[in-house]
Formats: sequence, structure tokens, C-alpha cells
Amino acid sequence: MTVLLVVLAVLWAATFGYLVVVLRQISAVRRRLEQRAGQEAPSAVTLALVVPQLELLTARVNETVERARQASTRTRAEERRIRSFIADVSHDLRTPLTSVRGYLQLLERTELDAVQRERLAAAHRQTVELGALVDRLYEYAYLLDVEPRQEIDSLDVGLLVGEVLLGMTGEIEGAGLEVELDPPTGLVLATDREMLTRIVQNLARNAVQHGRGTLAVEVAGVGTGMELRFRNGVSPGAEIDTSRLFDRFFTADASRSGRTSGLGLSIVQVLVAGLGGTVSAVHDPVAATLEIRVRIPSAVAPSTR
Repeated sequence: MTVLLVVLAVLWAATFGYLVVVLRQISAVRRRLEQRAGQEAPSAVTLALVVPQLELLTARVNETVERARQASTRTRAEERRIRSFIADVSHDLRTPLTSVRGYLQLLERTELDAVQRERLAAAHRQTVELGALVDRLYEYAYLLDVEPRQEIDSLDVGLLVGEVLLGMTGEIEGAGLEVELDPPTGLVLATDREMLTRIVQNLARNAVQHGRGTLAVEVAGVGTGMELRFRNGVSPGAEIDTSRLFDRFFTADASRSGRTSGLGLSIVQVLVAGLGGTVSAVHDPVAATLEIRVRIPSAVAPSTR
């Protein structure tokens, strides 16, 4: 009886010790996996394991991680390739498009009847829309692939917004929009001029393409930064998903999606984020208006000597 108890005690001790070793090795594997989860390029789990089943499990985990790493590498390479392709195609389209515009301008100077001039005007409008699409595709691909270097200047925001809208008078009037703008004087913001200009241009183009009636533009100081608001009329009863307005290629008006790229507000979001700001949209179905609000903080202006 004593011998049996001793054997059982030894077996129990051996089993307990084995379980302790297994649990420790499982904990070690778990810790290695947790450490590796935060790595950008996770490495394989390497442990000296005494349990064959855990050795096999670890080998399978390493195989899975390696396949995931390779898939992630291929995905990033494919994304870069697609962005480069979009940028290259957009760039290559500019030269023939410029030639087409030139020939259309030459045709405008010739003797044409009313029907021919109407058709020529339609062709000209299509080249303008195609040019806008090409520019936006190139700009969006560039912004995603390259982090733009900012050049901070002290800008009179009201003056800049007014100049941008003045330069787009033809587009705005062609869309039948009436602009309401009372820019503040002396509202200075330290930010990147080119990026802010592109933000205003894309907001205005969005209103030109989708708005109606009045385009009300407001500029106001908020803390040390500023808020820019573009409000335009929309079709009564229009259903606008403001949570998706800034998604790439999303168009709020499905009936016009063939004429627009759905990139304008996406570009705005990328640029605003680059300046450390926020952008949002508010749709008022009762008043039939859509308002885009952009807030941009003031950066630290370079010191002058």
C-alpha cells in the first residue's frame, strides 16, 4: 500500500510539473505574440519548447504570420502601384486634352452656324469637365503618395478666400449661383497658402457641381484658428448621407455621378487633416441646404529677422 501511494505521489508530482511547464510555455508564446502584435513587421516566434504539440502550434503560427506579412507587403506595393498608375495616366492625359482645347478654341474663331456652335459649346463643356476630373485624380493620387511639405505664412484669410472666388467667377456664374460673401478684414492665420487655396477651390467646385441658388461663404475666427463655411442650396427632398460625403468617389446625387468624380471633398479632407484641422457637413432638409464647415488651427508662423 505504501509503495502504491509513493508511486501515485510521484505520478501526481510529475503530472503537476508537466502542467506547470506547459502553462509557462503557453504564457511565453502568448507574451511573444502580444509583443509582436505591436510590430510593424512582426518576426517569428522563437522559443525552446519541450512539448511537441506546442512546437507544432508555434510552427503553424509562424507560417500564418509569414503569409500575413507577405500579403501586407503585396497590398502596400499594389496600393503604391495603383496610385502611381493614376498619377501617370492623369499626367499623360493632360497633353492631348490641352491640344483638344486648343483646336476647339481655333474652331470658335471660324464661321459656324448656330447648330455647329451649339455642338462646339457642348464639346467645350465636356473638355472642361474632363480636365477637372484629370486634375483631381492627379492631385488625389499625389496627396496620398507624398506627404506635402508645408510652407507656413501669415495669411489674410478673408482676402485669400475672396481672391479664389473671384478667380472662379466664370464657373460660379455658369452654374447659376449667386455668391454671398462678406469677408472679415485683418483675420490672419499662420498656415500653408497653397493647401488653403486648394481647400477653398474644391469647396467652391463642389458647390458649382452640386449646388443651386445661393452660395453663402462665411469666414470667422475661432480661438487662434478660423472656421470656413460654404452653404449652398440643394434639391428639395434630396437624401444626403453626410457621413459619406468625404469618402473617395462618393457622389451625393446619384443622377449626376457620371459627371463628377466624387473626389473634391475627399481632397478637402486630406488637405484639412494635413493642416491639423477638421471638416464636417450639415444637411438641412427643411431649408434644402448643405453646409460644409472647415476648421483650421493657426500654425506657428516662422519668425522674421
